[in-house]
Amino acid sequence: MMGRIAADFDIRQLPGDPRTKTALLIAPPVYDTQYWAEWSQPYGLTRITALLKKHRYKRIEFFDFLETDEDRQVQQRRIRVGEKYGACDEPTRPLLPYVVEKDGQRLELPKYHFGKSWQEFDAWLDAQGFSQRHPPTEIWISAVMTYWWESTRDLITRLRNKLGERPRIILGGIYPSLAPKHAARYTGADIVVAGEVKEANDLWNDLSFYATPPVYSIITPSRGCPFNCSYCAQRQLNDGRNFVHFRPIDDILAEMRFNYETYGIRDFCFYADFLLWRFQENLMPLLKRVVAEKLPFRFYAPEGLDVNMLAQSQELVDLLKQARFQKIYLPCESLDDAYVKTLNRKHVKLHHFVKAAAMCEKAGFKLRNLDVNAFVLYGLPGEKIDRVVRTALFVSDVVGSIIPMLFTPVPSTALFENCKPWLMEHGWHERDLHFINGKLFPFLNMNEGSVADYIDLQRMMFMLNSHYRSESFQVYGDTRVSISFRHNIANGFGGFIEQQKQSPQPMISIRLPKSNPPAIRHIDIPLAPQPVAE
Repeated sequence: MMGRIAADFDIRQLPGDPRTKTALLIAPPVYDTQYWAEWSQPYGLTRITALLKKHRYKRIEFFDFLETDEDRQVQQRRIRVGEKYGACDEPTRPLLPYVVEKDGQRLELPKYHFGKSWQEFDAWLDAQGFSQRHPPTEIWISAVMTYWWESTRDLITRLRNKLGERPRIILGGIYPSLAPKHAARYTGADIVVAGEVKEANDLWNDLSFYATPPVYSIITPSRGCPFNCSYCAQRQLNDGRNFVHFRPIDDILAEMRFNYETYGIRDFCFYADFLLWRFQENLMPLLKRVVAEKLPFRFYAPEGLDVNMLAQSQELVDLLKQARFQKIYLPCESLDDAYVKTLNRKHVKLHHFVKAAAMCEKAGFKLRNLDVNAFVLYGLPGEKIDRVVRTALFVSDVVGSIIPMLFTPVPSTALFENCKPWLMEHGWHERDLHFINGKLFPFLNMNEGSVADYIDLQRMMFMLNSHYRSESFQVYGDTRVSISFRHNIANGFGGFIEQQKQSPQPMISIRLPKSNPPAIRHIDIPLAPQPVAE
């Protein structure tokens, strides 16, 4: 049976007196090949918790499968081949490893269950006294990525088996907002919330249900973005708005002070669609208050800062440093401005990225040591391998730290809709949202690159990121080592290596072209220990 899609959800639509109701709130586990747990707090669900408290629910319980340990990590377990998990429209379905194939090359990626185990969850339900005889009135679930939908389906199946049909299951979050028909058909939820729960938007995160207080809190100072990049879903998630709604600065500061005084939290992570929009009126006054009042906070913006806005104001960048932003993340989708323009990112140019990086260094952020990091987006439809390589080399030279970002097509975005016919022609079914996970290279067979090429792209970027004495190697630097490295790469040294691998000699004298710096024009390379005369 399909769930009901609620496009404009209001908690008052639910039957019953809140003062008599019990609510169970759950953040599901994740099935994936990898999972980054650094900033994984379910901030949408924690605001729903605050909303239920506001409406005076009789009892509220909260379970976060992805709660991190003291090292900010989550549990993980490799899912065995053929292991059976429940599905809402069939008794069981084996979860097989992911397979990536092209032109005879094959990559098998194991699937992991990230988060607390099903057994831990069952034991927790028992400890709370929940059963088919004593179920909660409502179960609220927040699902994030569309390609993680399988774990949400399995969670609901297990809840039905454990608690019966009486609880009303309400599914919200990014996944049901972007793929409401899919969520209504395949998960087993009673109500699928497609979009915002507006009454909860500006509420503070309620962290009181964590047995161990979190060491950080997510802050949402604004919602919305005036731009509409073809791969981004913010417009769909914000009811189609093309403007930015800001929270009052006093309210943001009050939330941070409360979390510091109540839980000892000093680290705050900004999640916003466009944090720097009209920064003179919003972010800068907020940070000036933090500095003036000597508040002991540290800040992060892991989704990145718009380089166009950042490059407009050295004062803004200086203020980020003064207010103790710990790391700066800059997007650099491609060296090719014309290509970036096809993604409808007309407001961003390459020179903005270069200027923003230089301004960060001037403000006191160190380059080449993780203070300043740059996203390189790859795996996009129709991309050229050389363009990605050049972008990675450029980013490495400018800031020294690359964050490889595999592209995932997001349902409902313009780019996804444009590519959907191609995906379906190549065997993709709308049910299988898990196969558009960027880690599975969904556009591999559209692009020129092979499986080996994409693996090597990752290797190259991780190689460029390698640190020694807190800095990465600068390929295009001006040291003798950098110059020699570039020269040997460009002047046929690979041919010499291949020749020696086929017929090695004990000592080879190489005459390099005169374009090489005079100090290293002639090099003797011992290929094996030489005998020493008695």
